[in-house]
Amino acid sequence: MIGGKHMNSFSHKILTKDIQAFYYLNTRIKSQILNKIMLLITHLGGAFFTILLAILCILIKPGFNPIIGWEIILVLSSSHLFVHIIKRLINRQRPHVKLNNIELLVDPFEPYSFPSGHTTASFSVALILSFYLPILSPVLLTLALLVAISRVYLGVHYPLDILFGVIIAVIFVIIIHYGLYYYIERYLLEF
Repeated sequence: MIGGKHMNSFSHKILTKDIQAFYYLNTRIKSQILNKIMLLITHLGGAFFTILLAILCILIKPGFNPIIGWEIILVLSSSHLFVHIIKRLINRQRPHVKLNNIELLVDPFEPYSFPSGHTTASFSVALILSFYLPILSPVLLTLALLVAISRVYLGVHYPLDILFGVIIAVIFVIIIHYGLYYYIERYLLEF
């Protein structure tokens, strides 16, 4: 029973820090310029941009290895499915539903926030591209981080949502890139 009390106390502390960090990013560092920048950056983690990028990587064959696009598609589709299963299992309501005095700058597509799909998608794309274009890795990972921060700034996710989005991206990228790489290269490049 003592372990249960400590675990509840620990999880309460984590959730309290999560909410404090949310309020800091959502209300304390606001400006009109940042609002516009974050509204633009957040779209880099959206379905339209990430899928379009994957398709372009497949179609631009002379200068690009099409395996990059196929890896992006596989990671996006598998991690996206996983994210939506977790969202339905956890059912964590978005900050604007649970908290007061927040600034919601975009309307979320669905009521559940945990984990962040935009963060998962942006880090998935950034990590895969970093394998093939390591010189661009700092830029790609910085953009992915900005997408993640934008989700809290815009009021649709808590910091823990984005942290777990990053973790999911890393796991799925490792599985797809290292675990399936040779099978993907052998069969999909003939397509």
